[in-house]
Amino acid sequence: MNSEALLSVLDEQSSMGFTGKVNILQAQNSQSYAVILMLEGKVINCLSATRSGEKALLDMVFEDVSNSKKFKIVVEPELVTAAEGQLDLSVDALKKKARHLYENYLNAKKLRPKQELKLILNPDFIIAGEDIGPDEFDVLSTISDYSRVRDIYDHCPLMEYEVTRALVSLRRKGALKVMA
Repeated sequence: MNSEALLSVLDEQSSMGFTGKVNILQAQNSQSYAVILMLEGKVINCLSATRSGEKALLDMVFEDVSNSKKFKIVVEPELVTAAEGQLDLSVDALKKKARHLYENYLNAKKLRPKQELKLILNPDFIIAGEDIGPDEFDVLSTISDYSRVRDIYDHCPLMEYEVTRALVSLRRKGALKVMA
């Protein structure tokens, strides 16, 4: 489907009070990429391989709108219960939030490090005890388990642009060392 197809599909399903799953499939092989759960026209959850909830949903919208990945979208009416939800989000509220955050996403994309680089913590930074913010802490925690940039983005609970912003800040503070 074309750019912004996901928001169009969600909008259409919302207007009909849809309950079921909106399956996001990889265009090249039709493998599942994510699923969005809707209950009576509202988005109640988004599940991808690496995250769930609002962050997964916004990541999906940004990837679709920016055409960074090609998707097929398949809508399946299915029994969905409120217990499966983490969200209670109208599509209009989703669009408003996505518009607000999309510029951050675009700016961070330009600064994202190469996927294959390895990052390690600078022990001198840890000893110095410089102040860090909550996003930086989440990224540092992820780096303690995963060193490759691709893995950091996949396993950190933050949105992609938040990870990039934290990595840039940590690099400026001297908290990270880059390995080839």
